[in-house]
Amino acid sequence: MSNATQVEQNELAASSSSYAEMSMERKYTPGAPRLPDDELYGFRAEIAKSAANEAAEAAAKAKHPPTNILKTAALLIAVAGGGTLLFLGALTLLKPKPPALYIDLGTKRYEPAGLGGRLIAQWAESATYKFTIDPLDATQIPDFHAAVANPPHAITFKLLLKDASAGVACQKDIVVSGVPEGSGAFDQAQALAARTSATGDTVQNVAGSDGQIGETVLTGALPCSLEAYKKIVDWGFTTDFPPLGAQGDWERHEDRLQADAKRAKGGSAQQSIGGYFFVKSMPTPVEADDVIVGDNPSKGIVVTGSGKAFLVGSEVLRNPALDWQIFPADIHYRCEKNAFCLLTRLNSRNVVRARLMK
Repeated sequence: MSNATQVEQNELAASSSSYAEMSMERKYTPGAPRLPDDELYGFRAEIAKSAANEAAEAAAKAKHPPTNILKTAALLIAVAGGGTLLFLGALTLLKPKPPALYIDLGTKRYEPAGLGGRLIAQWAESATYKFTIDPLDATQIPDFHAAVANPPHAITFKLLLKDASAGVACQKDIVVSGVPEGSGAFDQAQALAARTSATGDTVQNVAGSDGQIGETVLTGALPCSLEAYKKIVDWGFTTDFPPLGAQGDWERHEDRLQADAKRAKGGSAQQSIGGYFFVKSMPTPVEADDVIVGDNPSKGIVVTGSGKAFLVGSEVLRNPALDWQIFPADIHYRCEKNAFCLLTRLNSRNVVRARLMK
């Protein structure tokens, strides 16, 4: 047997001997004292206590969530609430803004005719307006009264409703019918009664304490879309209302008609056509320049700015080739002593025979 083999056997024997000794040391010897149960099984109580503590902690956590969880929940609620507010705000911004029900655009002046105008625009499913006209100066009221009580011609008012860039958002033409021959007498009940204009608008004259018309109110529809109506911020107007000088001429003309009508009722034998009377004779021929400001095609009469009236015949006024339908018109006339006249329009070769009337 080799030395190495012998060494291994000796080590194995020594190891077995040591194990046997250890086993003998740990072997329970009958009659030896036992450890108390609380020391032997104390770990079981510790385990039960640990389980109870864990259950209590879980219940406490369920009843009182940790602060970080509360913060997270509060943050989520705040984010949700903010999102809701943003959504509602977006809906509010996207919702079309309702139109103003009432826009008082204030007053404007039209100096050539001495008129002031106030315009109010309104929206009630569609656009409407209220346009009030009156003379700028109270001393103009008699002339204004004559022009609106018996207009010398059809009068047009053009309303221009403007946006912020001064562009025209929409516009409206109002045409008030005229009575070119005039009437002289003022029928207050008829003049103050509401009537419908040629464009379907309502015309209402308003008289002052002296009975003379000092204001005219026009109302009706505006041809403005909702988008155009929302853009309206300013306005202006133009008109072919008789200029200041012509208003005075027309007032004097109406006064003469009224005087002639009174004379006719008093037994005058003069023949009257359309409220005018023929001039029988004059001491000398007359020749002058004048301006035609109105006509009565049905009677064949034209009226001048100086208050003269000429009977030219309905055929002349209805013949477009003679160019006598457009007014005002500059003319030259010459009348002989028997009151028969020749009328020539400026820049026209057409000469018309007429009879002088008053």
